[in-house]
Amino acid sequence: MKYFLVIFLLFNIFFAKAQTNYDNLQVSLLTVAPRSSEIYTIYGHTALYLYDPVLKIDTVLNWGTFNTDIPYFLFRFIAGETDYFLSASSGYVFYYLYTKENVTVTKQVLNIPNEKKEALYNMLMYNLAPENCEYRYNFLFDNCTTRPRNIIEQFCGGKLLYPEQAKKPTFRDLIHSCTKFYPWMSFGIDLIIGSGADSLLSFRQELFLPENLMRALDRATVISDNGTKYPVVTSSEIIIHSSIDEISEPEYPNSPFVTGIVILLIYLVLAVTKDAGKLICRIPFAFLFLTAGLAGCLIAFLSFISYHPCTQYNWNIVWLHPFHFLGFAGFFFKKSYFLIRWYHWINLALLLVLLLAWFLIPQQLNPANVPYMLCLGVVSAKQVIKSKKWINIGK
Repeated sequence: MKYFLVIFLLFNIFFAKAQTNYDNLQVSLLTVAPRSSEIYTIYGHTALYLYDPVLKIDTVLNWGTFNTDIPYFLFRFIAGETDYFLSASSGYVFYYLYTKENVTVTKQVLNIPNEKKEALYNMLMYNLAPENCEYRYNFLFDNCTTRPRNIIEQFCGGKLLYPEQAKKPTFRDLIHSCTKFYPWMSFGIDLIIGSGADSLLSFRQELFLPENLMRALDRATVISDNGTKYPVVTSSEIIIHSSIDEISEPEYPNSPFVTGIVILLIYLVLAVTKDAGKLICRIPFAFLFLTAGLAGCLIAFLSFISYHPCTQYNWNIVWLHPFHFLGFAGFFFKKSYFLIRWYHWINLALLLVLLLAWFLIPQQLNPANVPYMLCLGVVSAKQVIKSKKWINIGK
């Protein structure tokens, strides 16, 4: 009986060890192609897929989950205080959702050494616990793609060597590569990100975008501690094919530049008309400065208060700032005409300086800014001329 118990215990110990053998664990990177269903989907998405039929592991890990129902979500997002969290689903659910959305998904099986797999799995399960799953999201430096990148670098079994960088881009360049078919989005993003987005990047910094990481890993290699060199990716395949054709470039009239030219022509006509001082013209003039003031408040908040790293030192605040509310008020309160006159003089000077220094400042400004800047300049020039006439009449 004793021998039977000993044999039984040894069998259980051996069976338990066999059950926790992670050699068959397959670790894959899943890359979801960009799509236009939501603003945040045009950049694509990244997830890690763990699969082991022996241990019955079938888990897709997603660092791009967020909850819009939390209090003040929009304010927290603008302020750079948004918390994302790690979530998990089965491979079947992941495939079903993206098949339903008709979007291309690429699977890259990663060459993770067997001796690293158990530690990788345990670390991911630890991070998946409710008390550990949240993290402070940052679009450029800590997002759903940089997290898997860091894990691959940590558990690849050696030093990960990325391919050589052909040309150093900027964050703005890479963002434009994603928004090239969405000119209004490019225009808006260029307004709110500052000169920090125009610094040159290392190759690793480029990998905050899902497709950049996917392409980089296809050509990356690992040098192990014993000097062995092997590829990071053992196989790559498209597991979901989208039937949607490549997004075509929108027609030119839809661009913010053309729209700005049309608006500029309207304001030029209003400025030279004999009725420029009447209510019918003062309302669109006031609306222009009200809109510029509201946009200036957003840029000032992002520049001086927000924690977003690339919204600081934004030169757009030279022409879009909260002081435009003075211009708005000036169309309704003539008692402060002296102050308003000086505001328009200063506004004209700032606009002129920014236009002349366009290629000298350390920030790439969007060319579509120009017609909107000229709208403000035309109305300010009109008010300056009008104020001189008003002063002469007073004399």
